[in-house]
Amino acid sequence: MNNMELAEKEYREVTEWVLSEEEKVMHRLKSENKYLGGLDGQEEEFAYIYAERNKRIKEIREKYGLCS
Repeated sequence: MNNMELAEKEYREVTEWVLSEEEKVMHRLKSENKYLGGLDGQEEEFAYIYAERNKRIKEIREKYGLCS
C-alpha cells in the first residue's frame, strides 16, 4: 500500500471509532432518559469523541505528510 492508501485506511478506522463511540453515548443517554434526539444541547456528551477524532486525524496527516 502507498501512503495515501494507508492514510485512507486509518481515516476509515477513525470514522468507525467515532460512529461506535457516538452509538455508545446515545445508548447511555437513552437508557438514562436524557437523549434529545440529536446532538443539539448535548454537545458536551460527545465532545471527547470529536476532540479525539481531531487529534487522530492530525496525527495521520503528520504521519503521512498530508495537507491540513
